[in-house]
Amino acid sequence: MKAKILTIVGALLAALLALASQTATAASASRSTDEGSNDTPVIGLVTGTNPTGHAVEWEKQQTADASTIAEEAGHSGAHVILNGLTGGQAQTTMFNQQVTGDGPNELIKTTHRKKVQRELKDAILSAQRAAPTRGRTDVLSNIRHLADNLHALPYHPQTTEIVLFGSGLQDKPPLQLTDPVTLADTRTTLDTLERQGMITDCRGWNVHMIGAARTTDGPLDSLREVQLRELFRQLFHRCGGRLVEWSSDRLISFPGSGTEVAPADWVKKRQVIVPLRAGVLFDGDRATLRPTARRDLDKAVTILTRTYPTATVEVAGYAASVPGGSADKALALSWARARAVSQYLLTHGVSSSRLKTIGRGLQDPVASNGTEEGRRANRRVVITCTPR
Repeated sequence: MKAKILTIVGALLAALLALASQTATAASASRSTDEGSNDTPVIGLVTGTNPTGHAVEWEKQQTADASTIAEEAGHSGAHVILNGLTGGQAQTTMFNQQVTGDGPNELIKTTHRKKVQRELKDAILSAQRAAPTRGRTDVLSNIRHLADNLHALPYHPQTTEIVLFGSGLQDKPPLQLTDPVTLADTRTTLDTLERQGMITDCRGWNVHMIGAARTTDGPLDSLREVQLRELFRQLFHRCGGRLVEWSSDRLISFPGSGTEVAPADWVKKRQVIVPLRAGVLFDGDRATLRPTARRDLDKAVTILTRTYPTATVEVAGYAASVPGGSADKALALSWARARAVSQYLLTHGVSSSRLKTIGRGLQDPVASNGTEEGRRANRRVVITCTPR
């Protein structure tokens, strides 16, 4: 009898221990579900304004990019959020799901995962086809909307792969990057955005920007593209992320290596370079300032007299090469235009001891002289401010 009682007690104790173990496991799983697993990869995607339209070659590249992202998401089991612009310029979440497979065996799980991958690929392509080719570009709002979606997830990995498709030349307040002074003076521009609370938390983001230098007026010239890249490099650096890829038309490395793109050459010197198109400042082949030139020149005066009041200033004129044109005439015109801009700066408070004026003629083109758009970009006066 005593032995039987001990056996029953032992069985009860074993059952209680098993129940306690199951309860602890369930509680642990519940905590894991509630808090989210830091091991779950996350991918954030945004399709913005697409000025290139839907040319065949561009669509081929979009298909390749969508396949690359879907393949990586399925391989890693990532949770993917895709936000796209509708025709009304409003951000819409078009995919919000973990790319994994469910089922009682590996075959069914694989079949289901591939189905989700196809759905993701189709969603990316649909978002890109629906992206407006015209209208205002609001990259900051797109980033903020994506950040809100990502922060709402239960997953908080150390790094998150972010892909931003479309133009990066924001032209909607509070960030007017079509203004040459705003684009050139990165530090002041970002300080202003930070004071306004417009820089969102992007800790751990590895950001790929694809097609950011494309605009409704064509691709940016080489100088303005580097300025735009530098602005976003510093913006993501400030909010805790990294700009790891800047590509004109396609994803080159995904997922990224985590290495930030190199800073622009002028960053170490803390230079501010303001390129002003001659077509905005002057009529035809003349060197007399147009009345409308005051808008951009007054902004330049402000940063030279208030933001950087002791910096040295170089004003350099450039010309475009045209068939049958004279290099000597181009050089003379570039000098005359540089002098006109320097004179304006002098009469508006910039000391002559800080100013250097030079004409560079056909040197250092920022675009091809083989097209009219390229020649317009090459006809310019560049104000370079170097703090002492």
